[in-house]
Amino acid sequence: MLRKLVLSLLLAWAGYAALCEVGRAVAGFDARATTLASPIGWRHGMPQVERLERFADAARPLLPPGSAVVFATPEDTPDQQLFRFRWASYLLPEVDLIPLSDPAAGTLGRYVLGYRRRMDHPRLELLRRLPGGWLYRVRP
Repeated sequence: MLRKLVLSLLLAWAGYAALCEVGRAVAGFDARATTLASPIGWRHGMPQVERLERFADAARPLLPPGSAVVFATPEDTPDQQLFRFRWASYLLPEVDLIPLSDPAAGTLGRYVLGYRRRMDHPRLELLRRLPGGWLYRVRP
């Protein structure tokens, strides 16, 4: 009886291990592990979210709490820009983020975070290169 129980447990463990290996192989084969989902489908743990988290973590100590910060992203579709902005707002709650598309962004923002977007404007002073982007100060 004990031998049957041990054999059943070993068989179940081997089956589970085989299914895990097949799942990893299929994910690598059909590129599920590396596909770039749009920001609408982002979830915690995805590479895209982790890149944005690294960017936000690097910017956090450089931004005074409560400051108005303009957030600029690549010029994708408006939906993608909106969801990137919302993720950044979630990751940087200590500052007031303003999307670059907001008409008041030019007058309210004191800093500009360019996530994967380099900004060239005479009023912008580059403060620091961040992982995945740039931090600028807006000159008066």
